[in-house]
Amino acid sequence: MSETAVVVIDVQNDYCHPDGVFARAGLRVTDLDVLVERINALVAAARAGGHPVVWVRMEWDDDTQVGLLADRSPFLAAEGLRTGTWGAAPVDELDRRPEDVEVRKRRFSGFHRTRLDHVLAELDVGTIVVAGVRTDFCVESTVRDAFFRDLRVVVAEDAVAGYVEDLHRHSLRLMGTVFAEVRPVEEVARTLSPVPAG
Repeated sequence: MSETAVVVIDVQNDYCHPDGVFARAGLRVTDLDVLVERINALVAAARAGGHPVVWVRMEWDDDTQVGLLADRSPFLAAEGLRTGTWGAAPVDELDRRPEDVEVRKRRFSGFHRTRLDHVLAELDVGTIVVAGVRTDFCVESTVRDAFFRDLRVVVAEDAVAGYVEDLHRHSLRLMGTVFAEVRPVEEVARTLSPVPAG
């Protein structure tokens, strides 16, 4: 496997938008516009280099699918990230295109009972560049599961976000110990779409 793919995790209205269910529960992504801008820069570099882009999003068809998380985060028991709602939709400003791949998940990891494994294998992907939210939950869970599958992982450190700054920072540090390389967007973008010589 030699291909590199950009995998964007959970940049959805309920997770990120000021009117989303997480923000209403006091969990806010700061500088959403900047986050989206950096993710779009990664996506543009991937496309320029001929690499696939995969958008992963959390969705539940009904209340029963939320599982134990409904007990741990009661504000999700009856609303949030439900299929077909505004909250489950990706943030409008993301540069998504019909040729991109979309993967739905029901748990933190993008690999847990999803088709992401199959998608990456079909695309001959051996390295994933990960961006999105929440650094210390869904991003880290996906990164760990990718490592367990012998995929090389690069985390775009300034294109991921969390709700609690110290948890965000600790998660980046932990992922960088063994599970992933943690590098800035500008550097990662250059590797995705190198500037031609001359």
